[in-house]
Amino acid sequence: MPHLQRNLPVNTVVPPAISAAIICLNEENFIGKCLQQLDWCDEIVVIDSGSTDRTIEIVRSFPKTRLIHRDFDTFKQQKNSALDECRNDWVLSLDADEFLTESLRQEILSLKFNVAGYKFPRKNFIGDRQIRYGNWNPDFVLRLFSRSQCRWGGTNPHESVITEGVTKNLKSELLHYSYASRAEYVSRNRKYALMMVEFLRESGASSTRFKAWRHALGNFLKAYVLRRGFLDGSDGLFLAWHGAQASYLKYSELAKPRPQAACSDLTRLR
Repeated sequence: MPHLQRNLPVNTVVPPAISAAIICLNEENFIGKCLQQLDWCDEIVVIDSGSTDRTIEIVRSFPKTRLIHRDFDTFKQQKNSALDECRNDWVLSLDADEFLTESLRQEILSLKFNVAGYKFPRKNFIGDRQIRYGNWNPDFVLRLFSRSQCRWGGTNPHESVITEGVTKNLKSELLHYSYASRAEYVSRNRKYALMMVEFLRESGASSTRFKAWRHALGNFLKAYVLRRGFLDGSDGLFLAWHGAQASYLKYSELAKPRPQAACSDLTRLR
């Protein structure tokens, strides 16, 4: 694939070819905007796990995009599969609801690419309201990296990029429209908590009802008091309260005897 010049100023060092990698499922409200902002990338790889809305139609309308179907197992595996499909070493790995600001794009194009990866400061939103405090901030995410030095790891659903190389923090922000509404947050947070139960069981962790209450209280105090979630007003209280509820659910479920039947299909929790 020919290397794009990306409208760089004269005497600017041309950055390496960059692949964008995205996973999605039923993201018709976001995927078009996400892909449109990536037209400067050399290629865009989209891994879809079975969308039933207009996501696939929208993705196919972008000629630079390669659409690949893969049944969902874990977020980590989906994202690593996207990396494996990329033709370039440098990858910009985004969620469909994450958007580059113009200043971040310009900062990326001015980089020397002499480290393993770059972390972006991320602004998180519920609806159109930014969450400035609590457990969502500060939030630096490794999204631009050399795939020869980095892979997705961590737990499901709390995956993260793992590297032994040096990383640097950028100044410009990535926008993350995490949840369209509070109701969506409650629903997905419950699903993610149940996903974590399976991971904790597989890792040999155990719990009791007392530990569940302790984790819930600790989660609330950390989000609302220590990280000043109260400064986000009703959103801060909402997130701290429901974060504590999810923590209680996770550890109280872990305290129950392991079901004799096979573990539930995690794709239903997606």
